[in-house]
Amino acid sequence: MCERFHHTFPGIPASVAHARAWVTEILSPRIPDGEAIGDAQLVVSELVTNALHHTSSGDTGMGRAEARLRAILGRVQLRLLLAPHRIRVEVTDTGTLPRTGGLSPHGDSRDGPGAPGPIVRRPDPDAEHGRGLALVDHLAQRWFWRGDHTSRTVTADLAHQPAEAGHSATAGTSGVPAQRQP
Repeated sequence: MCERFHHTFPGIPASVAHARAWVTEILSPRIPDGEAIGDAQLVVSELVTNALHHTSSGDTGMGRAEARLRAILGRVQLRLLLAPHRIRVEVTDTGTLPRTGGLSPHGDSRDGPGAPGPIVRRPDPDAEHGRGLALVDHLAQRWFWRGDHTSRTVTADLAHQPAEAGHSATAGTSGVPAQRQP
């Protein structure tokens, strides 16, 4: 049995915390594995942050009026698929910025059209940023991305210990079960 949940968040920095809370609300009553829930929270935080910083889903380097427009138009879609031994996290952005090159607020290259996609970086030990995908790479059983300049989905599979037989999982009020499959 696989439960599916999805939520769309606006392209604003506060969405990172909201996404993390949403994941916690979905997973906490369904799986007893607190470590897996913590790993899912961290992976969601990193992937949503990347979507906001490196794509048109959000841009903290814009002027006030442009930032308001981005908050209206920019979106990050988050999907959770919960199977007996796996949590799948999928984060879809709204594509790369229309300009090529440039720097993100963190000083690294911003994706441009035709960019290869998310890259695990190895920053200097003193660097404040650049470790997000390395954390995802470490925590996930596997992760991958697909997409182009119009949108990109990053998927991470995490292991978890299933609930004991006899415990029934029900849909929460904030999670919209998209579909149940045997």
